[in-house]
Amino acid sequence: MSASGRKFQIGLLVFAVSLAMTAIFVYAARDNLIRYTLNPSASFEDAPRPSPPNYNATSTWISRDTTASKGADVFFIYPTLFFSGEFWNAPTSNSAVSERLTRIVRPLYAGPFEQWANLQMPLYRQAAPYSFMSGNENGRSARLLAYSDVKRAFDAYLAKAKPDRPFIIAGYGQGAMYGMKLLAEMKPAIKARLVAAYLLETAIPTEVMTTMVKGVPLCDSPDQTACAIIWHSTTQNARGDLPRENALVWRPSGGFDATRGRELACVNPLTWTISGRAGSPDMNLGAARLAEYGPREVDTTPASTSADCWNGLLFTDITPEPIFLWSGPRYRELFPSAVNPFYDDIKDNVRRRIESYLALQSMGPLTATGEPQPVTDAPLAGSAETESTEAPAPEVILDENTPAAAEVPPADSTPVTAPR
Repeated sequence: MSASGRKFQIGLLVFAVSLAMTAIFVYAARDNLIRYTLNPSASFEDAPRPSPPNYNATSTWISRDTTASKGADVFFIYPTLFFSGEFWNAPTSNSAVSERLTRIVRPLYAGPFEQWANLQMPLYRQAAPYSFMSGNENGRSARLLAYSDVKRAFDAYLAKAKPDRPFIIAGYGQGAMYGMKLLAEMKPAIKARLVAAYLLETAIPTEVMTTMVKGVPLCDSPDQTACAIIWHSTTQNARGDLPRENALVWRPSGGFDATRGRELACVNPLTWTISGRAGSPDMNLGAARLAEYGPREVDTTPASTSADCWNGLLFTDITPEPIFLWSGPRYRELFPSAVNPFYDDIKDNVRRRIESYLALQSMGPLTATGEPQPVTDAPLAGSAETESTEAPAPEVILDENTPAAAEVPPADSTPVTAPR
């Protein structure tokens, strides 16, 4: 072989080794590279801010089914689908997000709810991924902006729904975090219409849920209503430090705080209990993945995974397949998976809880805890219980400017303001 040929071979070998070393470095450092790539160049205050959506317009809803053709509504808040550092909050007009909502999220994640409930799914200016990779004020502000959209959308839904219409709150990822905030700020009269809240793939310390969300305990049976289902799934080989230690959650006094090793809420989606034995694979009604053919079809496979709540995380047998391949090992759980491990389990459970709610509702109006209000028999006319020397309460005539729930203060007493 000539000297020039040997030089060419050596040069080719050096190039191949350099390329391999670069690939190894990129693969090993992909978490840091992703953080760098998705970090917006400007601060939240200086970066361009997408226009707020007008929730009176149908264009700001992926689905706004007002037919009331099913037993309840589901207000669905989707997970992180914006994979960019261009903005701190995704524009609702972003075509990539809309495509992922239609092609992936609606059939795979909203599907189990839509089977039994009328789907209400608004677009909102979701916080960009970097907001969950850093605890700085920019990311916190982005989350607050996203929640402000969700809150306005929920208010718009309530304004259109019938006053006694039951509903489900369902959220995945960052959507679950905003769903929890909705529950915390919900008035008792509205909360009495809650079938259940499914706050999935989010890390919420049990003490934060108990402190902030009054009257909505964690669900501990498959038929319980006015309760919350929460989990954050993982696998044996996945990194668990982000949800356990560094996930930002709402602080009862306002703002955000990190999980910092506190006990996380976990309801097992196979047993639908807080504690007890793990769910075995034969209990799994069916995991779902997108079908190869058909834009809104899913294929389900029963007995696909077990489920075990341990140390606050839900351990499964299915390795997540993130929709963004370059999400990295540390951050892949920030994004939805291409597989929904508990698709049929959720679908069946939604049916059961709606049926349970409607059965309780048929017994009379429900309290904020989802139980029928106690009914007391009126005393017979002329009995001792009806005798009173007090002046009768003044008649109140309700007009269109008087709240229907107005209370009449007792005569000669100081008006009492009802707690909000």
